[in-house]
Amino acid sequence: MDEIPRSVVQALLNGPAGAQWRKFGVARRAGICVPLFSLRSERGLGIGDAADLHALVDWCARIGVSVVQILPINDMGLDAVPYAALSAYALDPVFLAVDRLPSVVADSRLMERVRTTAAELNASGPVEHQRVRREKMALFEEAFRQEDGPALEAELAGFRDANPWLEDYLPYRVIKEVEGFQSWEVWASRYAHPDSLRRFCVENSRRIRFHLYLQFHLDRQFREVRQYASAHGVLLKGDIPLLVARDSADVWRHPEYFHLDTAAGAPPDMYSEEGQYWGFPTYDWDRLAADDYGWWRARLRQAERYFDLYRIDHVVGFFRIWTIRLGEKTGKNGWFVPDDESTWGDHGRRLLTMMIESCGMLPLAEDLGTIPHVCRNTLADLGICGLKVQRWEKRWEQDRRFIPPEDYPALSVATLSTHDSGVLSEWWELYPQETEELCELLGLPAPEPGRLDPETHKTTLARMARSGSLFAIFMLQELLEPFGLLRGTSTDNRINVPGKVLPTNWVWRMPVTLESLLEDDATSSQLRELLARE
Repeated sequence: MDEIPRSVVQALLNGPAGAQWRKFGVARRAGICVPLFSLRSERGLGIGDAADLHALVDWCARIGVSVVQILPINDMGLDAVPYAALSAYALDPVFLAVDRLPSVVADSRLMERVRTTAAELNASGPVEHQRVRREKMALFEEAFRQEDGPALEAELAGFRDANPWLEDYLPYRVIKEVEGFQSWEVWASRYAHPDSLRRFCVENSRRIRFHLYLQFHLDRQFREVRQYASAHGVLLKGDIPLLVARDSADVWRHPEYFHLDTAAGAPPDMYSEEGQYWGFPTYDWDRLAADDYGWWRARLRQAERYFDLYRIDHVVGFFRIWTIRLGEKTGKNGWFVPDDESTWGDHGRRLLTMMIESCGMLPLAEDLGTIPHVCRNTLADLGICGLKVQRWEKRWEQDRRFIPPEDYPALSVATLSTHDSGVLSEWWELYPQETEELCELLGLPAPEPGRLDPETHKTTLARMARSGSLFAIFMLQELLEPFGLLRGTSTDNRINVPGKVLPTNWVWRMPVTLESLLEDDATSSQLRELLARE
């Protein structure tokens, strides 16, 4: 593989994101992307949690990769959609490792209860979100009951003082429970007066303290993960969604930052004649600017407690967002904001520059779909990597042939699939003509129609690992499948189908445990060779 051009290195080190690049170094890195809920371990309770990331970091170090990317881990309430959380700051208690709580460790009876619950929940295939949440919350409540006291109260008070966002999240989270998880738009008027809200907080002080306890330990566990990863030479990459849910603590307490009479979506295109209506409110960027983007800056600094890098979700939305009147059923009748295309570049540059200046995390952008040239040009100017998904990387304006991975620009993240797409084997089955063309590019024999054989899969991984991109980050499924470590059909191993509400969305779990991966020296050795970036 060619060395990274010196001109590229100097441009990044001296550019707008130079402080971040100097911190982490301009080097070619391989990585893994997996939703945290998808991790499976012998000690977990039917879902991945913070402690599982320690084992994943160990495996990454063993196979020679230095980046772990996860999906958003914010509080999803009773739901299971990572991109529609109840808070842009609070973490989801479902990801708290029960067996790492001090009161559980100190109580053999409670620890045995945790082990019994783990054995029952781990017998499931996909994540049973509601059952897992119910069982884990019951254990948390018992752990809190045992740990509650003056010493804990002092620690919680200090944590609360250091995290002002809790003053929005805690009352909102408890009101949601009392009000049967109805939207804040149903009950907001009953708590609008400061005295009413204050009285509610006093009457429900123990429940508020319980949720403070959960956030306190979540913060502690995820900061410990980051320290552990750093000690093992692994960078953690988070995911910052562009938008926040309408029913969230952020919109409830700061409606001035959002346009509540409109919703974001996507215009009609070759994939959807009706466009898409997402329902998320759009930002009032002028109002945010008047406060020097304080809400966004604080959000990024909070994420920096846990992550070294972060994925900017739907980065084109910072340049222009498809806007639809509230209540529409499709995305057909919308418009771009800003409406003047000539302003998109300055608009996006201003917001992305603000994000770079707000924290020490290195941003990496998701720039898939129909992207105006000014967006990608701006990313390049700012030193922000875009995303290169092999199946979509073609010379679209020339011969429409696949671009060889080694020709990808250094300022990019190469991958085979994403959490919103099918895995490589599913694409292989659905598009035989394209797979034949890809095999020709890779110098492989013509493929057997509809079947991705393990050796071809491994060769494809290796070729992408040696792409020109600074980062090559693969979905965990892509690393397990060629070694026979997945189950079911290729469709069964998909994370999400965008735009559809399906029982199979957001429930995939790796079928093997992290412990078994760590014991599988043969697979680790082969992956280390396949993913080597030199």
